Amino acid sequence: MKDFTNRKVFITGGSSGIGLSTAELLFERGANIVIFARDEKKMKRAGKRIEKRRRDGAQTIDMVRMDVANPRDVARKFDRAVKSFGAPDVLIASAGIGAADVFENISAKTFDAIMKTNVYGVRETVAAALPHMKEKGGAIVLMSSEGGLIGMYGYTAYAASKYAVVGLAECLRAELKRYRIVVSVVCPPEVKTPFLEWETATIPPETRMVKSFAGLLSPETVARSVVRGIRRGKFLIIPGVMARLLYFFHRMTNGWATRMPSDAIAAFARWKASRRA
Repeated sequence: MKDFTNRKVFITGGSSGIGLSTAELLFERGANIVIFARDEKKMKRAGKRIEKRRRDGAQTIDMVRMDVANPRDVARKFDRAVKSFGAPDVLIASAGIGAADVFENISAKTFDAIMKTNVYGVRETVAAALPHMKEKGGAIVLMSSEGGLIGMYGYTAYAASKYAVVGLAECLRAELKRYRIVVSVVCPPEVKTPFLEWETATIPPETRMVKSFAGLLSPETVARSVVRGIRRGKFLIIPGVMARLLYFFHRMTNGWATRMPSDAIAAFARWKASRRA
């Protein structure tokens, strides 16, 4: 998909972070945007931000309150959105939550909530959009993480959900070719989003130190990679040079080149924390 002019783009999790930045960038390039999110106030603020990037007077920006973790809500709201705005040319499943803590501290309730949003939420979103996209084709983008490619200390719940998204994308990529739908999966390293604030209270020092190894990206940087990836019809999109290098060495060494430094960093962080204690 080379040109986004007059294309209809549906974005879940579009009220903040990567979803919002991607919506802004695509609106700037002439697309018509529909964002889906749970928080109505945040959506309205996001709508005002996106509106400032208007390229053409005929463009539309709309907002739909929806909870991706609620299958009935997703099916109902997507049907309404399609009736009101038309079938999407591009679907970006960007809604997600997380938790950073060691496995024994993550309750079954928290683990379940993460899976419902990050995995089942993506599944329901694609399932709701697919019947409307099959005839004309288009692009589906699933938001995963570098934690969906390389396991990390303190991310047993989050990484498990993001690995599942990569697996889902791999299968969908092959299946949806017959409908001329190009599937992409985005695996960024740490990104400066509200998620960083949520995890501050529970993140282990080992995780904090290991995460810094891959660098910190802005949502705008990731959004540019997403848009560039859609234009090129790219399957695996890894924003950031350091993140791409880490994944390359992880693959080439069967994980040894990332596991050994990660273990060493985690051990150093534990030693440092014990000295402080």
